[in-house]
Amino acid sequence: LSPAEGGRDAIGRVTEADGVLTGWFQIQTPVARGLARVDLRAGGGGSDECVVFFTTMTEIIGHEEPTGARRPVGHAMHAVARDALAGVSGAGGDAGAGSPYVLIIGGSQSGLMLAARLKRLGVPALVVDRHARPGDNWRFRYGTLHLHDPIWICELPYMPFPEHFPVYLSKDQFADWLDLYAKVMGIDFQGCAQVQKAAYDPSSARWSVKVSTGGAVQSLAPAHVVFATGNCGSAKVPSLPGEDSFLGTMAHASQFKGCGASGDSSWAGRKCVVLGSNTSAHDIAQDLYENGCHVTMLQRSPTCVLKTERIRELCAASGYSQESVAGGLSADRADVIGASTPWALKTRGLQGFVEDVREKDAEYYRRLDNVGWKQTWGEDNTGPYMMFLRTFRGYYFDIGASELLQDGKVSLRSGVSVQEVRERSVVLSTGEEVPCDMLVLATGYQNMTEIVSRVVSPEVAEAVGPCWGLGSGHPGDEGPWEGELRNMWKPTAQPGLWFHGGNIGLCRFHSLHLALQLKA
Repeated sequence: LSPAEGGRDAIGRVTEADGVLTGWFQIQTPVARGLARVDLRAGGGGSDECVVFFTTMTEIIGHEEPTGARRPVGHAMHAVARDALAGVSGAGGDAGAGSPYVLIIGGSQSGLMLAARLKRLGVPALVVDRHARPGDNWRFRYGTLHLHDPIWICELPYMPFPEHFPVYLSKDQFADWLDLYAKVMGIDFQGCAQVQKAAYDPSSARWSVKVSTGGAVQSLAPAHVVFATGNCGSAKVPSLPGEDSFLGTMAHASQFKGCGASGDSSWAGRKCVVLGSNTSAHDIAQDLYENGCHVTMLQRSPTCVLKTERIRELCAASGYSQESVAGGLSADRADVIGASTPWALKTRGLQGFVEDVREKDAEYYRRLDNVGWKQTWGEDNTGPYMMFLRTFRGYYFDIGASELLQDGKVSLRSGVSVQEVRERSVVLSTGEEVPCDMLVLATGYQNMTEIVSRVVSPEVAEAVGPCWGLGSGHPGDEGPWEGELRNMWKPTAQPGLWFHGGNIGLCRFHSLHLALQLKA
């Protein structure tokens, strides 16, 4: 079904397109309710072939969310009713008395979305984060950062953005929204908390988790631990020959707080080199340039760059746009429609999208090519979305930095690496020496199982295997093919260990499925 046909009135209807019959159905088992999509086409010998068979659980019978007609009255006076209300509204920290049933490590958007779902289902959960407030992970990043996806795909469960918010929220707007969301949704959040160690006891089916807060160490014994720390582990920092002799500043992109954050007004004239060419590299290069620096970007390998308007078009085609909202299509419904098509069947549509972009923006890419930019569309020409699913890297949605490259305002060196770092320069693999007062390493992050190796054990991390990726066999996404994202939102090889991450849209959709599994 097209997004326009994906409202509730689509349930029970059958449509036909290109010889394929598509039907949406409400389904129910003895324990749960959900939705299903079935695609059929005529096969040989007069029989039908099933192209798509998709099911998704939406609620557990007898444990429905207390919403709509089931909402609590709210003015209960006696103690039993007050206690029951507290478990629904978050008025009392139900995860605070003793150990929570679920411990969520990571208190930014993914952790908060899951916690909100669990709160509605009456599952005691505690969110811990090293920052003081839920929004601090965004608040303390470089000042020019904005969300790279349009607002319609970035809503959090139960709480839509106000109509006057911009298409692309600034990092501070989103940080404030996360703080508000945690408070309004009654989420049990513990800030300034660092998880030191976690070990699983099979005999009790409980974890022993040591959490450091303000110098004190607290012991928790949850049944489940969810890593909601984002799709990346620790920063990936290369060791560069001669780096100890460097007299300037060298920092990983995760440590760059932005030119405005330092309070230093003397950026003008500084010679800065950015190693890397994906999203963070472009954002940081643009920030440095706009504060008067002479910037050189080092592109080690080809990157996929697209104009943000093309990404908005791609999102709109999936039901995330103002027009979709006006037509009555919610983000939740668009999530279901999008997820109902298996990843393997999305390849052809994404290849068509790439062909359309290359035709529309031929002059744009010609100008990038003129300055030496190396563009890639992925091994199978599916563009940035499959790069995101396969490796979570390799792309940039242009909010201005590509124009700086096209105009020569930010210098570019392509197909190079750093051969040596000297006192006030870097020597490239081509032999060229580039003056440098500041070297920013936009060199990516390790897989999120690195955190498991550090917090739990290397043995558990190895048993669980890599998180993210489809097993496509493309570089960085080794096979075998799994057809869905590895280890995400589903049981892992380690009992009681779960992973929750991805972009906001995927986290919103799958936070429900993870919450239902934890409830069950």
